[in-house]
Amino acid sequence: MSSSRHRRPRASSRRSGSSLFHSEAPSARHLRVQSTLSEELSLLFRGELSDPRLEGVALTSCELSPEGRIASLGYTLPHDADPADVKEALTRAEGYLRSQLAQHLNLKRTPHLRFVLVGTAPRAEPEAEDKDGGDA
Repeated sequence: MSSSRHRRPRASSRRSGSSLFHSEAPSARHLRVQSTLSEELSLLFRGELSDPRLEGVALTSCELSPEGRIASLGYTLPHDADPADVKEALTRAEGYLRSQLAQHLNLKRTPHLRFVLVGTAPRAEPEAEDKDGGDA
């Protein structure tokens, strides 16, 4: 007698990308891990990365995939930065960032980091700064 008769059929919707997780609200744990990742990565960006190509790059968002394997990180560039150089520097820094996350956070699996360019930071105009800070 075959035991395959008693097995449950596989859920084909999970494989096709239309996961059940997308329709459900994220759990409290998922949101907490996502927030902790965002905070830790912001600290690492401000204090640990020494690549001059990443000077002025700011993280704007962090979204953890439902299964926790990929963290999509939105970032903005300074107005004078070359997007290709920054993307290369971020790709090179991914291994270091993941190792630091693994050391600082108690996660079963450290997510892969996917960097997504959100935009360019607005150029600071000296005239606007003089008007705001003049006689106050």
